[in-house]
Amino acid sequence: MKRLFVTLALPAALALGTLGVGVVGGPAGAAQAHAAMKAHTWHGKVGKLNETMGTTESFNLVDGAKTYVVHYDTMTHWVMGSKKNLKVGALVSVTGTLTRSTIAATKLSA
Repeated sequence: MKRLFVTLALPAALALGTLGVGVVGGPAGAAQAHAAMKAHTWHGKVGKLNETMGTTESFNLVDGAKTYVVHYDTMTHWVMGSKKNLKVGALVSVTGTLTRSTIAATKLSA
């Protein structure tokens, strides 16, 4: 009877142990994805002013060899300057989250 119990219980215990390792590894992946959504600041020049789409406006930010599209709206906090200061070639500082090559701005300084 003990031998039958060990034969059945040992594989089940090992399977649960393996499952536990998978559960522990899960939140680490979520934390890494959350780190990618962390706010970051970019500095560069306005490359092009884009058309307004509803309540969201956008412009191209040229930072070295990279070009990003920056989206901002009425909820975006202007640290210095205002929307009037956005002209092609103007220096800007953008804080926000990056998704591919699009920045959702939370703070702008122009």
